[in-house]
Amino acid sequence: MLELLTDYLEAALPAGRRRRVADHLDACPACSEWRAQILATIAALGCLRDDVMPAPVLAALRASFRISPGS
Repeated sequence: MLELLTDYLEAALPAGRRRRVADHLDACPACSEWRAQILATIAALGCLRDDVMPAPVLAALRASFRISPGS
């Protein structure tokens, strides 16, 4: 679901699929909360750049958001 939600937030879904995801988010409090948490994380971390924190910390943070193969 994370990949689908990410694609939804990035407007990378076809129109029909995007509408189905939007309908689900409107009807599902848990997924709606998850979306809110992701948006809050994006807002909070959006200012991070390579020169703001040590490179190993930034690399670990970026790696934690990658989806492993088969997920």
